[in-house]
Amino acid sequence: MISFDEYREHVLSLGSPVSTETLPLHAADGMVTAEPIFARFAVPPFDNSAMDGFAVRADDVADLPVTLRVSADIPAGRTDVPELEPGTAMRIMTGAPLPSGADTVIQVEKTENAGQNMASEAPEEVTFLETASTGANVRMAGEDIAAGELALEAGVRLGPTQLSALASIGHGYVCVHRKPVIGILSTGSELRRPGESLLPGQIPDSNSTLVRLMVRAAGGKDVVLSTSSDDPAHLAATLEKHGAYLDGLITTGGVSAGAFDVVKEHLRSRGVDFVSVAQQPGKPQGSGLVTLAGRQIPIVCLPGNPVSVFVSMKVYGEAMIATLAGMRDTTIPWQTWQTGTSWRTPEGRAQFMPVVAENGFVVPAASGGSGSHLVYSLMKTRGLAYVPADVDEIAEGDAVKVWWL
Repeated sequence: MISFDEYREHVLSLGSPVSTETLPLHAADGMVTAEPIFARFAVPPFDNSAMDGFAVRADDVADLPVTLRVSADIPAGRTDVPELEPGTAMRIMTGAPLPSGADTVIQVEKTENAGQNMASEAPEEVTFLETASTGANVRMAGEDIAAGELALEAGVRLGPTQLSALASIGHGYVCVHRKPVIGILSTGSELRRPGESLLPGQIPDSNSTLVRLMVRAAGGKDVVLSTSSDDPAHLAATLEKHGAYLDGLITTGGVSAGAFDVVKEHLRSRGVDFVSVAQQPGKPQGSGLVTLAGRQIPIVCLPGNPVSVFVSMKVYGEAMIATLAGMRDTTIPWQTWQTGTSWRTPEGRAQFMPVVAENGFVVPAASGGSGSHLVYSLMKTRGLAYVPADVDEIAEGDAVKVWWL
């Protein structure tokens, strides 16, 4: 058996990033930057006020009380701001440009007749009740990022905060890797589509739903292939039919030592390696590069038990998608937590325990622990606790690494 770290590194090496496209920001959510992005504009783009109040020279309000003439009114968006003359003030709103000559903003609450000072018309003069140091309540141009500065590296997955930041630095479009098209194929003659009636010996196909939604969450475009047969000829025909447009392929079931493990039977001769990984659940795994319709694409072959599928998809399926999508940082974001209970672990194998947070500790999500068949209990799962292969038992209060979902 090989370790999960070794096997995951192997999966990450399969394939290469897919082609790129340039999209408007709102259409690039969940996609990965294909090139470095630099700021066109500084943030803030100009010195501006952090408060509703009055722009002044700090020296003019050093001795209190002091009354100054209000020489101008500066709402947010004004582009023709005059220079502030010594011994005067300008009324200014939050976000409005700081006039040349001013170095400080005093909030309206620190002036006499504060309510009247924010009427529709600016007052002719203002009396200050409190002073402020130079630079108070002023946002300086470029204090967040300067024009021309590197904003995002290539290989970063974009979300709402990244995309809004790109808008703030002057970008309306972004060059990204397109979403890789991932084929999903659940095998097993016992499977029936969700909602269909069952005969004795048949079960619903929950894996297709699980994997396709995990593919979407990982930044891929899912395509469910229409087969559940244990017939190798049917499997071969399905793969050839769809291989021309797929960037990657994920299968579930048919990878262990059974007499009807069709995936292993058909793909072993086509360059896919099937191995035993020292982990529980998800010991049997397969991966490689397979030629379909004249194209070579990466494939990961997951076990068929639902919890094994879930764990394997998080650790290996998402790794393959990350490579295809152009991700640079593919490390697992482990956090260290203490356990709120004890449990046994499999001898000689790393354990991925589905867990939830409870009163500041992690506990198994189901009474059956990491049993590979406990599909219903998956909906309670909020993270995976990792227990190394050389640990035989977890005691209450032990520290474990957790991958929150």
